[in-house]
Amino acid sequence: MIQPEKGYSSFILRIGLACAFLSNSLGAFFSPGDFIKLLDGSFMARLLPVSTPMFVHFIAFSDGMVFLLLLLGVYTEYIAAYAGLWLIGVMMTLGIHHYGGILEHIAFFSIAVYLALNGSNVCSVTNK
Repeated sequence: MIQPEKGYSSFILRIGLACAFLSNSLGAFFSPGDFIKLLDGSFMARLLPVSTPMFVHFIAFSDGMVFLLLLLGVYTEYIAAYAGLWLIGVMMTLGIHHYGGILEHIAFFSIAVYLALNGSNVCSVTNK
């Protein structure tokens, strides 16, 4: 049985994580009320240095940039590390009562950790 090259599996994980961030970016852009409601219902709202609506705009921009940089393969290790830290914040915001969301984000976090440790050189702008 022929096994695919390790680089291609990293590429597939990179595209999958990028799509998750695109989905979140579009959600924050087109349905900001859902994000505002989630943030206002958590302890995170008190920690924000800006208003909740302004932070939702930051979420849309940040997640859109993570999508684009992962899609292009720009410094994948660093972008994936940022994504992993961001996902920890998301899981803290969701809290333990949103177990479905937490489990979903643990899966994305696992992908981010893998990419942060291993990178992805296939179809990458910044090849090693």
